[in-house]
Amino acid sequence: MSRPCPPAKSSRPANAPSQMASVAEPLVPLEPSGRYRLSRWRAEFVECDTEQRYRGHVEASLAVYVSHALVVWGVLWLFFGLSDYYQFGLSFMLGCAWAVRLTLFCALLAGAILVRRRPALATSGVVMTAAMLLGMTSFFGLYFVSPDEHIRWLAAVTMTLIIELFVLLPNRVIYTVGVAVYAIVGTLVCVAINISETTPLRMIILAELLLIPAISGWFAAQRFEITRRREFMALEQAEAEIERRTALEVQLQNQALTDPLTGACNRRAYASAAQREMATARATGRPLSFVMLDLDHFKRVNDTHGHAVGDAALVATAELCRDVLRSCDIFGRLGGEEFLIILPDTDHATACGVAETIRSRLAASGRVNGAADLRLTATLAVTELGPDDEHLDDVLRRADAILYRGKNAGRDRVQTA
Repeated sequence: MSRPCPPAKSSRPANAPSQMASVAEPLVPLEPSGRYRLSRWRAEFVECDTEQRYRGHVEASLAVYVSHALVVWGVLWLFFGLSDYYQFGLSFMLGCAWAVRLTLFCALLAGAILVRRRPALATSGVVMTAAMLLGMTSFFGLYFVSPDEHIRWLAAVTMTLIIELFVLLPNRVIYTVGVAVYAIVGTLVCVAINISETTPLRMIILAELLLIPAISGWFAAQRFEITRRREFMALEQAEAEIERRTALEVQLQNQALTDPLTGACNRRAYASAAQREMATARATGRPLSFVMLDLDHFKRVNDTHGHAVGDAALVATAELCRDVLRSCDIFGRLGGEEFLIILPDTDHATACGVAETIRSRLAASGRVNGAADLRLTATLAVTELGPDDEHLDDVLRRADAILYRGKNAGRDRVQTA
């Protein structure tokens, strides 16, 4: 017969584990910190999984920053196009210069929109690296249309651009290093092609001057990226510690309310639940029944087969009872081989049916681990909450007397009076 749980408030003790749950699992220790090892050269986590978690953590905020940086870069690129008029006047070269500037501006704007729609591109570095390469390539074009005196200024501007690659434009450090190398080599090539009086010594000096911002920028970007990843590492470890402490708290609560062998409620838990259910039953007029279960000849089981088999028999009995009971029923261990079952919203006749189901299943159950010839039986006493029952002890005394009569009547039975 189906016995739905009453719709009233839960019959489970506050903060108590589910009656269908077993003893809490042992805590899993925190993972070793080796997974947070950092590569100084790349300024990234060595383990791919950790690096991917970090990128997922910063993805949304970084996508916003990258898109803003690309838009600002594009606007500044157009703004400095005013100098083209000073250099070329109203000429065909001015039109070509502005065509290049507009093309780069549209490319940067498209990159900003793409990053907003696909934030993962911000952390992968693909869009920003492409923008850097396109921007530097466009800048190299100025070397071929500028007079010699302006080319020297362009080389000085390149030093500033290299610093900006590392400091102002968010990208993976290893990719920015590659773009910086491209900027240095490209600048040297452009200067060598467009300035006739260059000498090997001047080129060496220029290379050294370009390396200074590249190396400085790399150290600055490396320090920034490593710091952010260490903050992420601290955050993950703090969250893991919070989870571990929460799990420990749950485990301690379970241990405080649960019998460690069978997973049943201990006295503290079932006594509190019983008082609550008794108060609810009196207030609502709903029936409340109790079943006391005692395994027959349990001392003989321990003496004959050993305490390990006796413990296995108790665990098997508890599991069988859980299979029969509802989630709102309270299943507790009184002590030794005795158990108490509290059945909310259950009258005496229905409680007898539940007790009979447990008894018959136990008698028909298979072997207990470690004892092939062991057959378990139990005597069960059923009683209902009476008008004079003020405390659980009143019910337990009556149930114990009923159980005693069942034992004297031959055991392996459900006794009701």
